[in-house]
Amino acid sequence: MSDAFLDTNILISFVFYINSLHPRAKKVFELYSEFFCSFYVKEEFERRFNSKLRNISDFFFDFQKYLENPQKEFYSISDLFNFVSKEYEGKKLKDVSSSIDPFWNNYIGIESQISFLDMKNMIDTCLNDLTIDSNINKGFLENIIKLTPQRRYDYPNIDAQLRLHGVSDEDRIVTLDGHDFACASVDPIDFVTFDYDCFNGAKNTKMLCFNSIKGKYDFNS
Repeated sequence: MSDAFLDTNILISFVFYINSLHPRAKKVFELYSEFFCSFYVKEEFERRFNSKLRNISDFFFDFQKYLENPQKEFYSISDLFNFVSKEYEGKKLKDVSSSIDPFWNNYIGIESQISFLDMKNMIDTCLNDLTIDSNINKGFLENIIKLTPQRRYDYPNIDAQLRLHGVSDEDRIVTLDGHDFACASVDPIDFVTFDYDCFNGAKNTKMLCFNSIKGKYDFNS
């Protein structure tokens, strides 16, 4: 079996269980036996872990505060989406929006709506679990993921091809880090990313040394 070089989004998706991609990230860790990332991915993960944890926590605290003066007795998942669309934008909006469906499924279940008091109680439970479980999952990753050596070359031709295919600056760094490691590895290395542009760009860049390029649709739960 191939080993896996992981993009930052795999680590983030795994750590936060109230995340729409968490089941797919779990599948990644079930299907491979060895896991690698670069120093850049490790540093980016630390930044994103802290910011995402803060963004999700802020959302639940904000919504609890909103429920101190409820406008109605019962609330649905649509009310959560409406709230975040009015209150947040950019990265915070993306972080929070991806947590709503998993929160509802894990803590509320099949109910179409619940009372504002029950909602406040479920949020309390989720906030407590969020901090504990995300740090447990983070510790799990720290124990199994190996850091690759620092990249040796810039690979300007490959970088130009990735740029041409729409891969962002950050994702080109990650892809080239993995490529450098894969070229020197005696074992086949798959590159795994849940970012569509990075997946598409890497898939269409033929000079990469990876055994295979895997995206989120390759890991159906």
